[in-house]
Amino acid sequence: MAESIGLRVEDPRFWDGADLRGEVDRVFDVCAGCRLCFKFCGSFPRLFELLDGKTGDLREAYLRDHPEVVENAAARRAAAEADRQLEPEGHAGAEVGVTYGDELPEIQAQAGDLSDRDVDGVVDLCFQCKLCYPNCPYTPPHDFALDFPRLLLRWKAQRTRRDGVPLRTRLMRDTETIGRAASLAPRLANWSLRNRSVRVVMESALGIHRDKRMPRYHRETFPKWWAVHRPAVEAAQDLKAGVEEPTPLAVVLFSTCLVDYNDPAVGRAAVQVLEHCGVEVEVVDGLACCGMPFLDGGDVDAAAVVIRRNVDLLHPYVERGYRVVIPSPSCSLMIREEFPQIVSDARSSEVAAVSHDLDEYLYRIAREGRLKRDFVRKFGSVRYHVPCHIRAQNIGIRGRDLLKLVADEVVSVEECSGHDGTWSMQREHFEDSLRWGEKAFDGMRDGTGGSCSLACSGCRLAGLHIEQGAGRATVHPVVALAHAYGFDVGVDLDSKPV
Repeated sequence: MAESIGLRVEDPRFWDGADLRGEVDRVFDVCAGCRLCFKFCGSFPRLFELLDGKTGDLREAYLRDHPEVVENAAARRAAAEADRQLEPEGHAGAEVGVTYGDELPEIQAQAGDLSDRDVDGVVDLCFQCKLCYPNCPYTPPHDFALDFPRLLLRWKAQRTRRDGVPLRTRLMRDTETIGRAASLAPRLANWSLRNRSVRVVMESALGIHRDKRMPRYHRETFPKWWAVHRPAVEAAQDLKAGVEEPTPLAVVLFSTCLVDYNDPAVGRAAVQVLEHCGVEVEVVDGLACCGMPFLDGGDVDAAAVVIRRNVDLLHPYVERGYRVVIPSPSCSLMIREEFPQIVSDARSSEVAAVSHDLDEYLYRIAREGRLKRDFVRKFGSVRYHVPCHIRAQNIGIRGRDLLKLVADEVVSVEECSGHDGTWSMQREHFEDSLRWGEKAFDGMRDGTGGSCSLACSGCRLAGLHIEQGAGRATVHPVVALAHAYGFDVGVDLDSKPV
């Protein structure tokens, strides 16, 4: 049975170049034999194209070295053509092509025939949607133990340790510092991100495509709002009968960089909804980025630094019985699944074990009878984009389930938006990102004659890309929920009274 190292960076094999190349060859050969995942990103089509091209080259080389095979095939073709000519008029068969008999052996290129540069090309087209996990038939516990996304991150990690981190990557990945700086002068920052001349310079200096729609910044960030917020935890509803292990009603909100600086309405709405349902909310000062921008670039050492910082701050709350809730699927995936791999200690695993995507946590307390149903507004038809990193966590489509409480109809769109962190922002990937997101854009467009009253996505970067590709602004499901409760969420939503 094969074993996947994943992102266990403390395993000496993780940094062994020969071991990595052997694993790449093994996994690539399995993928080439299956080809189920051709539709999820550019990595698989590139891999298949490379191997098919190598197979064609090997075949041509064999035929050059064995002219008798070509001669025999030509003789068979001539004989078949003669037989065809003897057919009665009007009954001639199809034109005869060149075929080879048993003298042409089975020729198939293997992943070992690819150069490291070829592998680089496959790696750089992966935007870590993670849809391999719910769709691949060979992930653990299968004996093949395929983990394609983490294998490609491992390749990036070795390349980054060898070649260093490019300057533009260093500048783009520090979302926390960028957010703090931009929120000091948000009008200037937002104007700059819309100004064509500035964007041309950004494209040249940072590689950010001039046409990519960028997140907006706000003067009242979520941390600023929280600093003056006075907790107003309401009485919780009684627990439904039969619940043996109720979910704790005390959480640390890991608000994420994107919510803090680009979409503070999500943070406000999360606090409003949680406190309304009797949940004590803490926001811990000093929490850093989840680390995914560092990991996506292959800098696992930098990712480990922020992971340890976050674990140091979160673990004392975990020991006191708090849960960690995260209003971003990418960040919840990072905390729940990558934290314990990159920093493999007991505390990291304990934090991961009690962490939840925000929608999942709210659905848990809803099943226990403790999500209040005193809604004062209701939506008509809602379109909900299911983020890839929710599907990869295999926790159910809880954003959709929550929206069903406050909408007449919820239409789920289970297609990748093609965004992935900064991948779609890059000059060389922007056009491809729009192509990969087209099915999601089609699903989120209002094709119902104007009856769709709201569009939602739990992933705010996916929502940004949907706005670019489909022309539809989206909100997080928790914003819709807060609005249905009657809270002022600072967003103009088209709703109707209950």
